[in-house]
Amino acid sequence: MPLPRFATLDPSRRAAILRAAAEEFARAGLEAASHNRIIAAAGVSKGAMYYYFDNKEDLLLTVLADLAERSVAAIGEAGPFCDAAGFWAEVRALNARALAFFLGDPNVAGLAKQLMRASPMAPVGHTIADYTRRVETYTTGLLRRGQTVGAVRTDLPLELLAHLITGLGESIDRWLFAHWESIGPAERAALPDQLIDLFARLAAPQPPGASPRNARTRRRQP
Repeated sequence: MPLPRFATLDPSRRAAILRAAAEEFARAGLEAASHNRIIAAAGVSKGAMYYYFDNKEDLLLTVLADLAERSVAAIGEAGPFCDAAGFWAEVRALNARALAFFLGDPNVAGLAKQLMRASPMAPVGHTIADYTRRVETYTTGLLRRGQTVGAVRTDLPLELLAHLITGLGESIDRWLFAHWESIGPAERAALPDQLIDLFARLAAPQPPGASPRNARTRRRQP
């Protein structure tokens, strides 16, 4: 993480450094990004950059920490709800804000795409794992709130359901980042409802007789 003196830097200068670094990492990749290009784009000297960061990896981790904090602030919390319909409306709003944040800014989208390509053993693997755990913890809390109004199934352990939902979300993210540029306006407009339908099919209570197990039982009956 940055040396303590980075925190004392003028906020506009901190933002300029992080913005230049994010652009380079998003464009060139986490490993191939040039420290010298970042320094030139940020408008600081090489000596000044090493005054704030030990190395390029340190700078990258700072950029990712900033991305995580900004994503949390942009997506926010689910609002109040009193029934299942209200819960899923709030989930839809959360999903819409997440899409707007991660796909609305080329640098954010590029960084996210590079992170998904990174090996778990890469220097950023620990940071990615921490963020995933943070998302899963958030999801667990949200699902628990949904259970109180009958919007979320209770026949599975809550932690397992949160893990499944988080995994589904990661799969969706990978697909979106790979195909977003080729998706037409009509398809983009339909995506929020389609994605919420996927989450609801996994997390919402199943109607009586809807499970494959029940279907097999009915077929065996004379």
